[in-house]
Amino acid sequence: MNEDLVQSADGVLTDDDVDLLRRLDALYSDADKIAIKKLSKNDRSWAWPKAQSHQAGVYVPLSFRGNFFPSDEALPAREDKPHIRQTKIRTRWLGFKEELTVMTYRRFTNKGPEGHLTVPPREAFANIEPASFLVISRKQDDLGFFFECLTVDSSSSVYGVLERQFDILPSFLDGLFTPPTKDEVPAYIADEVDLLISEFIAAAHEGRLSELIQYYRQIPDGQAITAQAQTAWLAANTQRTFDPFELNHPGNDLRELTTEIEFAIYRTHELRFRAAQALEIIFRDGIAPTTEQIVQRVVRHFIPLYQVMLNASQQRKTRVGAGFESHIRRMLEAGNIPFAEQAVVSTRRPDFVLPTKDLYVQNSSDALVLAAKTTLRERWKQVPMEQRNCTIFLATMDEKVTQSAVKEMANLQNTLVVPEAFKAPGTVVDYAKESNVLTFKQFFREEIAGRRKPRWVELGAW
Repeated sequence: MNEDLVQSADGVLTDDDVDLLRRLDALYSDADKIAIKKLSKNDRSWAWPKAQSHQAGVYVPLSFRGNFFPSDEALPAREDKPHIRQTKIRTRWLGFKEELTVMTYRRFTNKGPEGHLTVPPREAFANIEPASFLVISRKQDDLGFFFECLTVDSSSSVYGVLERQFDILPSFLDGLFTPPTKDEVPAYIADEVDLLISEFIAAAHEGRLSELIQYYRQIPDGQAITAQAQTAWLAANTQRTFDPFELNHPGNDLRELTTEIEFAIYRTHELRFRAAQALEIIFRDGIAPTTEQIVQRVVRHFIPLYQVMLNASQQRKTRVGAGFESHIRRMLEAGNIPFAEQAVVSTRRPDFVLPTKDLYVQNSSDALVLAAKTTLRERWKQVPMEQRNCTIFLATMDEKVTQSAVKEMANLQNTLVVPEAFKAPGTVVDYAKESNVLTFKQFFREEIAGRRKPRWVELGAW
């Protein structure tokens, strides 16, 4: 198993994590396809003690029909209700029901594109967090296809393993994949890895390996990577602008910029940097070591090698957070919205204060704080410390926040600002309908331009 893929947020995998990784390996073995779905609230709430859904199972997305589960044409229609097509399929729920059991796959042809899989083990869904994954493999025996299934909780370290293993982006909802192999390089970096290997080998033959290692022993600073991402984003569509009042989906654009474009650029630089770090430990003098020397150096320097992998996991999260703030700043500037950034007041240093630091210092209710946190967990509780006599808006891209946490934020007069996709039909977030949740579009057009700007103009702050 690729060690980089199994790093948890703190570098430690629990026994439960290791067991789950083993079950995933078993699920992949001998499979021809892997289906992954990010679970919505309805996919989970039917299994809660007080059920909030009557579907008694999981919705099967359009992408799974025909290519993974049987096509509509292959499903026999019920005689009493011909609009319902259904068949029995054999499933094994790893960790819950190890033996093959029969479930029903239904298509309500009069109710849109999704199918319905009933009834899976309730315990596989009852206690998992928002945006968790359902992973299904398709296998075959003498009786035909059967399916092995498990759920991966979004609070588990294994969740990140899946994201890296299949290059799952934050905007992902469902998809089909080829089963990974233990030594396989993830597809998203395969070409870059091959080029880098060739480059290092050539450098070793030419006696300039140490020089190349030193060249790659630094990653461009955050501002440079952010600028590259913004340039690439604009170049993809010449009609684009960073003005949030002109963008139809400024929150979705922020998420694309931060978690897709900028992170991809960072990941390329990081691969070179981490490879150089590891090679520096093994090729200490730039000369190809003997087999004996390789063994000695790897064993003796295991801790530095381990630290390389651990630092990679930690720095990715730091980089994403810094990029998120930088792209928000660019939108504020492009919209000519007055703000102060990282304004230090006493022990407080909010990310953005609008419209001015002076109004914030004066405890004016005309000021507001815009805090940016890519993920929340318990960290959102730090934000009220930045509150004076003004409203706090918490910008985030975290779809894993629980509904109860959002209600608690409302009690503290905190408002979430999220990508437009989080409140769109088919969203997987639990908190989409809470009153203290705005999209970035609503924040910029309704809160800033509609409610705040007239008063700020009156005060001479805009």
